[in-house]
Amino acid sequence: MSAPVTIIPENPMPKGGEAFWLRAEDGARLRVVTWAGEAPRGTVFLFGGRTEFIEKYFEVAGELRQRGYAVVTMDWRGQGLSDRPLADPRKGHIDNFSTFDRDLARLMISVAPHFPKPWIGLAHSMGGQILLRAAHEHPEWFSRIALSAPMFGLKFSPRLARAIRSATVLLHLAGRDGEFVPGGNGKAADETPFDKNILTHDERRYAMLQALLRAEPALCLGAATVGWLHAAFRSMDMTSAPGWLARIRTPFLICEAERDALVSGRSLAHAVLHMPDALLVTVPDARHEILIERDEARAAFWKAFDRFTAAR
Repeated sequence: MSAPVTIIPENPMPKGGEAFWLRAEDGARLRVVTWAGEAPRGTVFLFGGRTEFIEKYFEVAGELRQRGYAVVTMDWRGQGLSDRPLADPRKGHIDNFSTFDRDLARLMISVAPHFPKPWIGLAHSMGGQILLRAAHEHPEWFSRIALSAPMFGLKFSPRLARAIRSATVLLHLAGRDGEFVPGGNGKAADETPFDKNILTHDERRYAMLQALLRAEPALCLGAATVGWLHAAFRSMDMTSAPGWLARIRTPFLICEAERDALVSGRSLAHAVLHMPDALLVTVPDARHEILIERDEARAAFWKAFDRFTAAR
């Protein structure tokens, strides 16, 4: 069954895309978009971060198609037009990152076999955390994985991190998982005025994101819930263990945004130190959303991606 896609003049959808619903293991609807056709270089599985949605990556999908790849992308559960678990759709919630694992497995079992290999993973932020988990548990899925500012650790001072973690555990134990994190609300990050945003230096691309949200308000997602943050901390703790990282055999390209205000650069360096086959590249003058950045930052990312995917 076809699924809706929001198209605005500033953000055309690459030709040949097919949007449809995928039923998760528990019956939840997950929105998927694919681009098939000629794909001599294989397939890239493209995933966004927390709050993000498929339309945000149309430009990236088009650039991958120009490189000769088929593309498969999906809205994570709880965002985009995939089903959201709470009555308030603006709350960014998940019970456990293992739920994301199962949704990804559904995609890889039901959709991926229809697309040519090699299969390459490309993900941003939270999507990077999920693909790191996937590489550990399913090394047969992706021949290579490239990550943009992956969420391996959040950028807090040690003292603040301890305070936030303690408060999150207490709120979780008090049964408040479905509430916004303290200070959070339903305002979407991309609804913030450009001059106050911490995600990108590119005003044109940021205006395009805001236009998408105006065209389809159902794409909006506000702050994370206590439950999401508790689940994220648990996942990052597990995936940062040196022994856990050492068991990952898939080659990784990890791109760090030089001016990232959200992801800890130390966490990325730590991961690369302990993974058997990982390369860390810093994208100069980039804020967190490297793929929605100025052309210069995006060019630096694509240069690293092209070299990485050309290697054998």
